Amino acid sequence: MSTFLECVAEERAFAEPVADFQHSRNVPLVCFVVDAHKITHIGLGRRGTRAGTGLSRLNIDRVEKLAEPLSVQRVTNRLPKRNAASVRKRFKSGGLLTDKGFTAVIEAIRQLAPQASSLLERFSQARTARIQSLSPKVQDNLAQQKEAVLTALSIAGLSREPVQTWSPPEVTPASFLDGLSSARLREDQMVINDLMKIPGFTLIRDQVSVTGAAVFESEATSERLTVILANRLPLEEQTGTDLIYFNETYQSFVMVQYKAMEREDGPNGVPQAVFRLPNTQLAEEITRMDALLASLQACPANTSHDGYRLTGNPFFLKLCSRLVFNPDDIGLVPGMYLPLDYWKLLVQSPGIPGPRGGLRVTFENAGRHFDNSSFTNIVSKAWVGTTPSQSDVLKEAIRQTLETGKAVAIAVKPKKLNAADTGERIDLSEITPND
Repeated sequence: MSTFLECVAEERAFAEPVADFQHSRNVPLVCFVVDAHKITHIGLGRRGTRAGTGLSRLNIDRVEKLAEPLSVQRVTNRLPKRNAASVRKRFKSGGLLTDKGFTAVIEAIRQLAPQASSLLERFSQARTARIQSLSPKVQDNLAQQKEAVLTALSIAGLSREPVQTWSPPEVTPASFLDGLSSARLREDQMVINDLMKIPGFTLIRDQVSVTGAAVFESEATSERLTVILANRLPLEEQTGTDLIYFNETYQSFVMVQYKAMEREDGPNGVPQAVFRLPNTQLAEEITRMDALLASLQACPANTSHDGYRLTGNPFFLKLCSRLVFNPDDIGLVPGMYLPLDYWKLLVQSPGIPGPRGGLRVTFENAGRHFDNSSFTNIVSKAWVGTTPSQSDVLKEAIRQTLETGKAVAIAVKPKKLNAADTGERIDLSEITPND
């Protein structure tokens, strides 16, 4: 305990070997620290590497000290009888609480000490109820927007943990960024600098609604990512989200369209994810992408080694095996990234008809695909995407996407920060098209 307190005082992470346990690293792990039968601190933990036979390393950081330690007995006395025994055992000997036990403990602490910890607000029943009150359509669109933001952070090499701070507003959010405390429409010099690097910035500002802007930064590397969400329709009327990732260093953009797969019984009754064809909306979107591709191919040929790309087509589809809105999970949704050129060949393949003659794409008959890691790797260094001479077409890509009723998540990865990048706050209205 003295070592733990030293780490807290010095704002360092604390680590200790504990009995082996299973918990996804993409989901928050709340740790209750007990000393002398009282809860003294609450922190966020993460399951680390193995620490020996039957042991795992538990890392705890972002620790909050309770103003007044809470008696474990007072907490367990407020629990439903069905949870009390198992929770009492965990508080005595340590270990992982069940989901229901954890929820019961959260509510008991919030009743006994409402201001005990800001961390607990993210796991309250009131927050869960607000999320569940959102319509299925709103949740679907929020799930796509969240996936786009997480993908952009992964490509930029930045932590996805800030997304776990998402909390539903009291009213229906205008976009996913609306639920991030740092993502209200920021009107400072940093955002303006980054947006001005996007070809067609004036179109985004003057003709659409920018419903959120977030700046994600890394203190260690002095790198940042600016993300905005633009749309022309309310969240409940949008037909999906596209991601446009712009890399200023290489003057390159990549565009990703997300498509949800369905579940059906496969061979031997084993469930599998499928994407059914024909899909009218996707066919229309591919026609639009083909027109943009023709504009790209009309641009001057690249003559720089920085402009070299493995393919001249910047369009990708991601077929998602499941797309459920869970703001606490910062893992990327499992799925298949497929280049548009590959998709066109795939849908003509004799291997995609199902047992009843219908056309569908599965993980098995797709043959090959980029997973989350491999796609991140090829995009982060601009091995795929547009060349510098082609990036002006981004303006038209944004305009056409918005006309379909979709939202566009536009992520800008600028060059590394330098002293000239900082400045006083200014208002977006001060920027004119001529600027």
